[in-house]
Amino acid sequence: MTSDRRMTHNLEPRPRAKQLLWLWLGYWLGLFIIMHVPVSGLRRLSFNNVDKIIHLVLYFLLVWLGGRYMFVAGRAVPIAKLVGYAAIYGLYAAFEEWSQQFVGRTMSLDDWLTDAAGITLATLLLALQRRSNAFPDPSRRV
Repeated sequence: MTSDRRMTHNLEPRPRAKQLLWLWLGYWLGLFIIMHVPVSGLRRLSFNNVDKIIHLVLYFLLVWLGGRYMFVAGRAVPIAKLVGYAAIYGLYAAFEEWSQQFVGRTMSLDDWLTDAAGITLATLLLALQRRSNAFPDPSRRV
């Protein structure tokens, strides 16, 4: 009977996948909030490119967390799917830049391009990691 149990597939997400899902969604919500806080009362950052570095890292982490969730959840992740998700993230980043004008911040093409660079880097990393996840080890416990 135990062999029959191993043969059936459980469609419920794995516990670690649920944790990653909540982490990813919470991070995305936090990112939205941070990007819409008015900066008029905040001090300017001390060196010129720190804003771009922050944008790159924040969007890199958003995409990477989403990709890791897909991997841990056991979802098939073909390259076309990764590229499609990257396009969605890019559209979201454009929306986010556009919507900042309503909270006293300014839109910036440079910020969006930096967001797109973070999205691209994370997508490339996920594509490389995808190869190592293509043939899961059946003895690996999750």
